[in-house]
Amino acid sequence: MKKNNCVNCEECGFAELCSAYLFRQKDPLFIRDLETKKKIARGEYIYRRGEKIDALYALRSGAAKVYDARGQLMGIVLPGQVMGVEELHIGYCQQDIQAATEIEVCVLRSDHFYEMSQLMPGFTDFIVRILSRSAQEKQQFISVLTKSDTLQKVQYFLQLLSRTYKEYGFEHHNLELPISKKELAQVLGISISTLSRALDSLTDQGIISMLNKKEITLMISDKK
Repeated sequence: MKKNNCVNCEECGFAELCSAYLFRQKDPLFIRDLETKKKIARGEYIYRRGEKIDALYALRSGAAKVYDARGQLMGIVLPGQVMGVEELHIGYCQQDIQAATEIEVCVLRSDHFYEMSQLMPGFTDFIVRILSRSAQEKQQFISVLTKSDTLQKVQYFLQLLSRTYKEYGFEHHNLELPISKKELAQVLGISISTLSRALDSLTDQGIISMLNKKEITLMISDKK
């Protein structure tokens, strides 16, 4: 497993699309609307709330933060994951998505999705699978947030993070979080002091090992 740097094309959320229409067939319609390896500086926005959704973004490297209408941090986007899929049906973004670090993305313009669905066999099926995967990832995250027990909430979040890294081909035992302790507490809906106590308790139980408290580097052990 590689370190959490840049996702491989075969592990990316666009993998099936690129495999079918970029690497095998080299479809001109797909190539026209695909921009690869676009760099976005830390602090810049990928989407702003209320803006038209005109493209899907697959995160290649770095991390992005998701904010709700109140400016509350509500989630993070990891390498390999696709942004903008669930808003396609309403046509505009319902959240602010900001680069937490310098990031690299692949951009697929959505203006010609209907045209591509008519001319490119299987295109609609690929988009549906991207949507399904995105919805499943969101549901898994919601299931963590609904845990009433704080210790379980923190533990399950770290385990979900580990599984996500593993699914996208990254090192998944030693987790280096791209957000601060304060931001992590905000995502989980708890105070920093509560988060610190939970991390200390998980460490005492041998479930995690804090490798660098300042940078929130975590190691998930094999204990259940």
